[in-house]
Amino acid sequence: MGGQATDAATRPVRRLTGNGLSWAVLILLVIIWGSTFAGIRIGVETISPAWLVAGRMLSGAFFLGCWIILKRALDGRTRAHEGVRVTSKAIGWFAFIGIGATAIPFVMYAHAAESVGSAVMAICNGGTPFATVLLAHAFTSEKLTLRRMIGVMMGFAGLVVLVLPEFGAEGSASLIGILLAIFGAWLYAIGNVATRMAPRIEPAMSSFILIGTGGLATLAYAIVAEPFPTNPSAASLVAMIVLGLLPTAFAMFVYVWLIQRAGPVFVSFTTYMSPLWATGLGVLFLGEHLHWSMIGALGLILAGVAVANVRRRSN
Repeated sequence: MGGQATDAATRPVRRLTGNGLSWAVLILLVIIWGSTFAGIRIGVETISPAWLVAGRMLSGAFFLGCWIILKRALDGRTRAHEGVRVTSKAIGWFAFIGIGATAIPFVMYAHAAESVGSAVMAICNGGTPFATVLLAHAFTSEKLTLRRMIGVMMGFAGLVVLVLPEFGAEGSASLIGILLAIFGAWLYAIGNVATRMAPRIEPAMSSFILIGTGGLATLAYAIVAEPFPTNPSAASLVAMIVLGLLPTAFAMFVYVWLIQRAGPVFVSFTTYMSPLWATGLGVLFLGEHLHWSMIGALGLILAGVAVANVRRRSN
């Protein structure tokens, strides 16, 4: 994945803060991904985690495949082929991202959902920016400045405020779930940076490769590791399909587009902001309790975003 990837990684991002469209798309991702954890909780009620992830990713790949075919038909053969032609190098990059930085953390979060509330999972996922800025500093042109370091450390402090009470309150099962969610956040960060470094192809096709390879890998794991769900509820099936359509197919398309446009660190702030949305959904619709630690964690995370963005606006 040599020369072309290196050139893409070292190419400076023109506007780290993005323009109005970039911010609007970022907020859209916050709403979609902040709602994902509630959908996972509903899905795993009657569908085992690996099968839920496999169904989610394969249905997402199906939706993207239909979109690519439809777009090809609407745009005409010549224009369509300009956007979907890919190289083996691009396939290798996005297959790596699909399996290592998408399918595996999806499975981790699905398992974590069995013992961890949706708001807690979302805030644990807020560790992604902390990991992303470190990896981006090492492998891309987005360097770790003092303000950015302070911002991500404040966000990480928010995670500590949230997680510490969970260790004593819910025992080893909750601890395992939290650790799965935190490790999944680091894998997401690898995906953020790798997507920036990967050869640029049309976002729908790169998302299709990413989700399709990840879905096949997860399906193989599910067949070996978990029994096939013989009696899933209608609510779990609907949750799986919605997870495939919105936070997988549509959001992954938007995610690739936005990273190519504004860079991985900018996009990683979705996981600082989505806990606000996820906490509200968990409390309002899933009967979860709003603890002081969640409020304190959210305050620290929002302050971290503000501090980091002061520097970004001055560029």
